[in-house]
Amino acid sequence: MESEFDRKAAMLAEQDPRFAIDAYYFISEAVAYTVSRLSARRHVSAAELLDGIREFASAKFGVVASNVLARWGMIKEDDAGTVVYLLIGAGLLRASEDDSPEDFATGNMLFPVVPVIRCVRRKSDKLPFID
Repeated sequence: MESEFDRKAAMLAEQDPRFAIDAYYFISEAVAYTVSRLSARRHVSAAELLDGIREFASAKFGVVASNVLARWGMIKEDDAGTVVYLLIGAGLLRASEDDSPEDFATGNMLFPVVPVIRCVRRKSDKLPFID
């Protein structure tokens, strides 16, 4: 049996093809995760939610978290904010009067790109060498 969330998430994914339906489920779970980590029940700021999204994604997907979220259309913090506000608009999440979509418009990546460092060993190194 399909829930109200299922129906509305499918509608949102159809109306805005930038984001996969999984993005809506993920953000909903990430909000619940973030709120559950608070010492007392209270409102969560955009910055706290973004940190919670990153932490939840890392816990759920490990080192491929950024790839999974990117595949669903969430590359920048702004993208996560857009999904949050689409869920708010559908009545699936709530915002306070002080909240705004611009709170997420940082221009930052959800997961900063980390440069790949390659280690090159020479035969002259006193370490085991594998060809």
